Amino acid sequence: MRKLLLATVAGLGAWGAAASDASAQMMQMSTPNYTGGTALPTATAPTPGTVVVRLNGRFRFYAFAAFDKDAENNAAGSATGNVNPAGLGTLTGGNKLSTFGIAEYARLYPGFDGIAANGLKYGVSLEIRQDQVSGAGGGAFGPVTTQARARGGLYFRREWGYLGTDQLGTIRLGSIDQPSSLYMTGNFENFNDGGWNGDVNGLLAGNVQPTWPFADVGEYYTTSKIVYLSPQLFGFDTGLSFEPTTGNVSGGSSNCSSGTGIQRNFINATGTFTAATGAAAQGTAGPGCDRLSSSPSNAESGRRMNTFDALLRYRGSFGPVGVAVTGGYIGGSHVHDNSGLPFNTNAVPNAAGVSTALRNNFEGLSVGDFGAVLTFAGLSVGGKYQFGRFNNQWSLLPKGLPDSEAWLVGASYTFGPVIVGAHYFNYVNSGDLANAYAGRRRLEQGLAAGGTYSLAPGVSIFLSYLWGERRQSGFDFVTGQTVGSSNGTGLPGAAGVYGAAGAPTHNKVSANLISLGTAFSW
Repeated sequence: MRKLLLATVAGLGAWGAAASDASAQMMQMSTPNYTGGTALPTATAPTPGTVVVRLNGRFRFYAFAAFDKDAENNAAGSATGNVNPAGLGTLTGGNKLSTFGIAEYARLYPGFDGIAANGLKYGVSLEIRQDQVSGAGGGAFGPVTTQARARGGLYFRREWGYLGTDQLGTIRLGSIDQPSSLYMTGNFENFNDGGWNGDVNGLLAGNVQPTWPFADVGEYYTTSKIVYLSPQLFGFDTGLSFEPTTGNVSGGSSNCSSGTGIQRNFINATGTFTAATGAAAQGTAGPGCDRLSSSPSNAESGRRMNTFDALLRYRGSFGPVGVAVTGGYIGGSHVHDNSGLPFNTNAVPNAAGVSTALRNNFEGLSVGDFGAVLTFAGLSVGGKYQFGRFNNQWSLLPKGLPDSEAWLVGASYTFGPVIVGAHYFNYVNSGDLANAYAGRRRLEQGLAAGGTYSLAPGVSIFLSYLWGERRQSGFDFVTGQTVGSSNGTGLPGAAGVYGAAGAPTHNKVSANLISLGTAFSW
């Protein structure tokens, strides 16, 4: 007889001292339980011949003080958006930030888990979020009630199903994390809500947030994949995944030239903002099509294709010391530029003052990923190291630029209902490509520290501190201006654009934040 149960909770993966919200909603049947205090608790496992239905959720509230004055600017609001050589706008006054605020969000995690009488395990998991971006109501962006609809709109972040057995392993299908995220070790996101890869960093203005370089981010884990997770044998297990395109939550469509909105931009068959006609009409292959394999659009050639992810993990104990180690490789191809035009790496204006746009010769991902954690009597120490052909947050890197490199060290200590910890990461990458071609690379670094106290099952409070910094000579982190950008002088020719040295202002930004949060999970 098939028995139907209603579970009240679901699992969140943790590897050593190494998982976070970014790994949210991993099935308890195939992942151990995170004990940091801010995760979803463990679900009741089904028994053979039964199904457990889950309707889990999360609510979090934050009170915070943010010191991110480098995000203030007085360029916004001018007719052209230009700034002068001193980095100042054309209008008097400017946009300033308060140093404190409060924020909250909620998420839902419906799904089910089942076990057949023959031992087959199966299920589905969905992650529904409401963290949409919209200007605050009561001012230029309309009434507060309009803001609530814009910010509270629901969307699917993850959606996947699984089939497997204890003997053969598990296959996962859908928009879901790859092994480099599922089995991530040594990233130390367990001491509050995730450190620099949690929610608290989102309370800072975007331009001052250092880029989290590791694989447990939405730019990678939300895409549609096939994932295989092996059973553990003598302490070892492995994971493999294949991602054919960067499409996700696709609804069974290739999304070819549909003209749908993507953030503030719109994609149609010609890659412009106007309606397409004739040979480039809607419904044909064009920029934005999930299955696009080549295109004359150089921007489209910066999209991943046929990306595979392979990782080997070992977990064991030697006396009182626990060990978790991972090593993996990520590789693949990209949409090809078939325009026949030569690739160009020089954005410096010519004698006539005309700046030739970059035409990058992109390469697919080729990344090594390693992590390790040692645990003794509640104390965990370790770190991560990642290097290879990647840029920013899992963007592709053009030929001619050096490999990126990221590393992290961290520690955490658990005693009773309390866990405290810290991590520091350092990420050197190309960042803005126009400046990178001139040898000016980007440094991003961040320190996170904090702790979590579990008040009761499903309820915890946590304290977070963040410090972060971003640097790249020639790139303006406030205005986004770079080599070849208009410098706002209004002068004709080369005098009206930044030359080979790039923008001279706002080349370094930093921020600090302290937050007290409350988490409710069911």
